[in-house]
Amino acid sequence: MHSEFKELLDKRDWEGLRVLIREMKPSEIEDLYFELDGRDFVILFRLLEKDLALEIFESFSVEHQVEIIKLMEEADTIDLLEPLDPDDCARIFEELPAKITKRLLNGLSPERRKYVNLLLGYPEGSAGRYMTPRYVSAHKYQNAGEVLTGLHASPLRADEMPMIFIIDRERKYSGYVMLGDLIKTEPLTPLESIVKGEDIFIYTTDPKNRAVEIISEYDIPSLAVLDAEKRLVGAVTFDDVMDVAEEEATDDFHKMGTVGLMRTGLKDANVRLLYAKRVPWLLTLVFINIFSGAAIASFEDTIQAVVALVIFLPLLIDSGGNAGSQSATLVVRSLATGDVKNKDWFYLIGREMLVAATIGITMGAAAAGLGIYRGGLELGVVVAVTMIIVIFAGCLIGTTLPFLLTALKMDPATASAPLITSIADIVGVVIYFRIATWYYGIA
Repeated sequence: MHSEFKELLDKRDWEGLRVLIREMKPSEIEDLYFELDGRDFVILFRLLEKDLALEIFESFSVEHQVEIIKLMEEADTIDLLEPLDPDDCARIFEELPAKITKRLLNGLSPERRKYVNLLLGYPEGSAGRYMTPRYVSAHKYQNAGEVLTGLHASPLRADEMPMIFIIDRERKYSGYVMLGDLIKTEPLTPLESIVKGEDIFIYTTDPKNRAVEIISEYDIPSLAVLDAEKRLVGAVTFDDVMDVAEEEATDDFHKMGTVGLMRTGLKDANVRLLYAKRVPWLLTLVFINIFSGAAIASFEDTIQAVVALVIFLPLLIDSGGNAGSQSATLVVRSLATGDVKNKDWFYLIGREMLVAATIGITMGAAAAGLGIYRGGLELGVVVAVTMIIVIFAGCLIGTTLPFLLTALKMDPATASAPLITSIADIVGVVIYFRIATWYYGIA
């Protein structure tokens, strides 16, 4: 399909291209974005019917949408942006240069421009940036029948009104009513008698990931967004929070892999970008691991006395690091989902130490057998005791560090597996050779 498209494009056979496009599925057209030169794809894009072009454009990530816009004529771009939801427009404008944003904003209709400017006025990363003005509201003094009659005349799509937000005469939020509940209610029933969720909302200045937590906790399709005076100003939808959750998950994965945040997918990233995002942390870990080497060098006499100790060094320090990474992963995930808070640290530490004890004893028994086989009973005892202690230490580090970073207002995902492993390596080396030095009676 790629070669056929290129052949028709080189011939400037526009009619042939239109026929070819009509035979393609939307997913196949999306794939061409990643196969063609950007300008060639824009030519294809301009040949699409308006509704199909909008559908395909909305399917791309914000980063890819921005790349397409940069290659399009201004008039075509405005035609493409005008039908988008204001919150989607705002996210695109965030990524565009200020001069381009200003020109495109001036080209939008006055009503659309007003809403987009409103969203761009909120802090980046806030719920206000992600909210949409497309929602249904009703006064709590109305009855069910009046609201249902009003829904028939609403310009919103059916998927944009799964719930009705209830307000008073000053637009202050009073709760919500699910559309299904409204339909099943007698027409003369006052809304006040069926409203619920008066305390389920988010403020415009709250962080966007708070919306993810609330919608996930209460399993609702939309969430009211209020200003400082508790007036209803917008809504965050389930689709919006899915985008936020994906961004947060990607960010966390990058941090846990000690990779800088990338605004593009792996497939589209060039060698220079991947190098720039990965090398800083790797260099940092190199310098951290120098301490491991220094610790080993300080026990030179012990190593010379019992050379067999070196055989078990990788096994022991890797075990501590792996146990710590497991603990950190569980804690970071629980902190991200709100399952645990900083106040739960003591409880989790107590439970984790019990888990570490059972794991340490199990692995210590296995390591003891290997130690006895390779160096006799004394080496077996040293390896077994060390294994138990390094598992304890690794789990303690892995459980504590995410809580510490959270208390310092830092992202706990920064307590990544490589960082935990590096710290556990240093601690493991010191523990191992300290025990060996004491047990063998080496001065």
